[in-house]
Amino acid sequence: MVNELEMSQQLLQEFINNLPPEAYTNAAGLITILKTAGIIFIIYLVFLIVKIIFDIRSKIFIKKTYKKVNEIDEKLNKILKKKGNEKLRKK
Repeated sequence: MVNELEMSQQLLQEFINNLPPEAYTNAAGLITILKTAGIIFIIYLVFLIVKIIFDIRSKIFIKKTYKKVNEIDEKLNKILKKKGNEKLRKK
């Protein structure tokens, strides 16, 4: 098993050593492109994480606001019922 691994490493090394110089320049350009794509991908991931955090915070704020509006609505309903009962008593 070790012998097979050494042989495959030697074959790979020979293949790399036998490549013409033009292949290195093309590979360097490809590596640069891949690095740039990787950086852009990382920036996009950071953007998504920040967006998710802001979305969660806004949803929490909306829930709190919704609860407060419901509380105010319930209080107004109680006040209106009292006012309605008072008007009926006066008539």
